[in-house]
Amino acid sequence: MSAISMQPPEPGLRERFHQRSLDHQRPVSIVTMAFTVIAFLCMVAARTQVSGPAAPLAYRLLCALVLALLVLALPRARSPFAFGALGVAYLLVLTGGVVLNAGGVAQPLLWLLPALVVIPICAGPLWLTPAHFITGSVLFYACVIGLLLGIQRTPEVDAAVWTWVVAVGAPASAVFHFGFYRFRRAHFLLESQLAQLAATDPLTGLQNRRAFVKRAEERLAAPAPGGPLSAIFLDIDNFKSLNDRFGHAVGDHALFRVAQVLMDEVGAGQSVSRIGGEEFALLLDADLAGALRIAERVRAGIAGIERPDGLLSASFGVAEHRPGESFMGLLDRADEALLRAKQSGRNRVCAEGAVPVDAAGAVRVPHEGGGRVSGGPGGEAVGTALVDAAAGTARASAAAEASEAVETAEAAEAAEAAGTAVAPRHLWNDFALISHFQPLYSLSHQKQVGFEALLRGERDDGSLVPPATLFAPQPASDEGALDRASHAVHLDNARRALPADAWLFLNILPATFIADGYADRLTQIVRGAGLEPERVVLEILESHGGSVAEMSRAAGRYRQHGFLIAVDDFGAGQSNLDRLLRIRPDLVKLDGELIRATSHGTQRPILPKLVSLLHQAGMLVVVEGVETEAELILAVESNVDFAQGYLLGRPAREIAPPESVHRRIDDAFDVIAQGRAHQHALFESEVEPYRLELRRAATELRAGAAMDAAFATLAAFARCISCFILDGSGRQLGHEVRGPAWCKDTASLQPVANPRDARWDHRPYFRNAVLLPGEPVTSNPYLSLASGRPCIAVTLAEQLGTERCVVGVELDWSARGLPWPARE
Repeated sequence: MSAISMQPPEPGLRERFHQRSLDHQRPVSIVTMAFTVIAFLCMVAARTQVSGPAAPLAYRLLCALVLALLVLALPRARSPFAFGALGVAYLLVLTGGVVLNAGGVAQPLLWLLPALVVIPICAGPLWLTPAHFITGSVLFYACVIGLLLGIQRTPEVDAAVWTWVVAVGAPASAVFHFGFYRFRRAHFLLESQLAQLAATDPLTGLQNRRAFVKRAEERLAAPAPGGPLSAIFLDIDNFKSLNDRFGHAVGDHALFRVAQVLMDEVGAGQSVSRIGGEEFALLLDADLAGALRIAERVRAGIAGIERPDGLLSASFGVAEHRPGESFMGLLDRADEALLRAKQSGRNRVCAEGAVPVDAAGAVRVPHEGGGRVSGGPGGEAVGTALVDAAAGTARASAAAEASEAVETAEAAEAAEAAGTAVAPRHLWNDFALISHFQPLYSLSHQKQVGFEALLRGERDDGSLVPPATLFAPQPASDEGALDRASHAVHLDNARRALPADAWLFLNILPATFIADGYADRLTQIVRGAGLEPERVVLEILESHGGSVAEMSRAAGRYRQHGFLIAVDDFGAGQSNLDRLLRIRPDLVKLDGELIRATSHGTQRPILPKLVSLLHQAGMLVVVEGVETEAELILAVESNVDFAQGYLLGRPAREIAPPESVHRRIDDAFDVIAQGRAHQHALFESEVEPYRLELRRAATELRAGAAMDAAFATLAAFARCISCFILDGSGRQLGHEVRGPAWCKDTASLQPVANPRDARWDHRPYFRNAVLLPGEPVTSNPYLSLASGRPCIAVTLAEQLGTERCVVGVELDWSARGLPWPARE
């Protein structure tokens, strides 16, 4: 008896079984049917040795040819129906061939009877479905019965023939077919069960990691994945203590209850998995905001599960999928957000990206951000509270406490000079302020050149204070107290931790930056910590507080002392070009999202052009948020000066060895160097046909041909927008010859759509052609004023009559995947 239940399968299982049977049966059927063709040819050869009238040999060989063609068609049968139809046709042609071969012999039954018995028996296991078997068998036996009725036999022979055909052949073929069908079905069900077990976590019934990753990668690899996708990574808080104190049975029950909450709160069709241990992951059809809402519901549900010493809680990281990103990259970003949730105090939800800035004056906290957060100790939701806390960072404590923190740093320096070994503690409320340092790398020098100081709070037991507590607003507090205190903390810690030749990046709120006398006071603190202002980069945070004019004047005061100035998070919130051009910072830190920003349509990164613009304005560029190898390569390719991000180093109390990052940056340079030549070759091969045809068109124009005739072939190329001739002043001569890529779908640009109204001698494609007369010149991609699309122009300066003209063709370069020139 089979161990697999033979109950009617669930909907869709029968179709999957038949398709799977097709894959299994196809090789066996091909071999068996090909052998039958050979056997039939042997029978034809044997028939030629027998005297008596026979059917024309050509007919019998034609049957063999048709049989061979049907065998060759089997590999192309993609559905069970097509496979069965080929089988029926093969059976009928084979029967007809056997009958033709036996015609004219003295004892036809000696030739026919073995075939009539063997054919259905051998074919029985090959039929995919009972419907195929019944259809083929009925047609076969209908032909057999008609054939046998037409042959004269004695009663003894007649009984033997019907016994073999009806009593032996038909039952044997039915037994073989249904026996093999049942065997295949049992094997398929067993295979399905094993596949399900291999993809399922036995404790919770959720997907295991292997199945989760496989399904997610298939989903992302689909040609049109559809709407937004987000990942949630969660970890049960303090789960190890549950197992250690109360046993694994209690821990297993907690995991099962968490899985139930996940299934209850997440809709059907979503991917939910136990990744391992106490970690779970979800892939949702939702954007970041929707995933945050689901994560918060799940967090609240888990917070209601009892454990022997209280209630369970979990920390969550949420990230939204970015175009072109791998699933493991998405999961890594969710994992990083989860890490921030744990560091923030657990039992909360953290999302990718920076802390939101509200219109009422919310500011970025003076640390690396860490995303949006919700949840809190005891299960209360504090997502809004943390945003409000970030907005009130500058109001975190009283001015007297800030002075106390500064004095603590000075006292620690005196103690160190006296030879004591006691490390200072910068107290703030009931915890201490500490520094974490995140490295910045010069990409060209491939080394650490600076460290951004990020503020943390530490309790006596070594645990970190949640940001909601550290940056919580307090009554009657000075707006810049915590900001000023953080400077004293960072400077004192930097003296001990940082290399002597590295910059220290200090975050500073605009309100603190413009405060009267603070430039002098900060200079005293810097020198009191044993540093020089030239080693300190003041990083103006993106927030309200002070006008641009005030910050510009303040920047001058800090520069007089030797400080360098940086503007943080350019591209987000209050940051704009006017702010940069008036403050004139030495460095500009680009918001991390700018490295992932692309142009509309072509999806080309805009980072290279932005970096070029800032360089022309006299500012060095720092890119934040470098998280992947691809982003590092783009930063190098974009001529970025400095880079910062988790890929290059996470914030930490101790400085990590930089050697592995040096190799990583060097590898990025190698990738670019290898790809540059390939990119150039692709671009050249794409535009070379246009160059050749433009040269031919210019030759015809020089010989006096009309524009339409000269440009006829060039204007037929698929990417051609239009062909044109410009005079020596850059004005269009005659009409433009339009190509297939020309269209009228630019109604908003109609006032400038007529190229005959303009001069084009200021365009690089005109100037470069004039500098190289007789040589086709290809421009870099540019945004066409007439069509609003990225285009390139191929131009050639040629003497037409008495005037030097520029002949050219404009090509639509807006399609994704087209190569762009490797040069700037």
